[in-house]
Amino acid sequence: MNKASFNRGISARGWICAFCGDLITSIEAGRVEWLAGADERGMSTVKGLRLVHALCGYDDRREFRKDHSLVEGLPLNRFVGPDGLMLLLSLIAEAEMPTADLLEIVKRVHIPGYEQTRELFSEAIHGGSLAPLIGEGFYLQSEIQELLTRTVRQETPP
Repeated sequence: MNKASFNRGISARGWICAFCGDLITSIEAGRVEWLAGADERGMSTVKGLRLVHALCGYDDRREFRKDHSLVEGLPLNRFVGPDGLMLLLSLIAEAEMPTADLLEIVKRVHIPGYEQTRELFSEAIHGGSLAPLIGEGFYLQSEIQELLTRTVRQETPP
């Protein structure tokens, strides 16, 4: 992710596009997509789950030529709110998609402030300035707010 995109992500609301690194500033502009295919035994596989701008999706033809994967996905608005959370939970329960990737989408879409801080936590944890109570990757609102406050203070000129 480029620094300009990262700085916009701290102060603005939205999501960072996994393709271009710029901020997705509205629900309507986003999409959650993945690649569906088959492994060498013919079993269904899903990989490459990501949150992108609607116009930054996988190249259907390229992915099919590469390994016969099909591009699938839904608009971001299908994943927000209580119904969106229920959809994500059902996808986790079905266990057809990578659980860690689905959990990350749940956190990015449903946990306030997580998107703006998710890439900052590793440095804060490994630098010793923050010790998450639940564990790495799972942060309380107080921890998210503390990191947001610190980051905004560092970005604000004296």
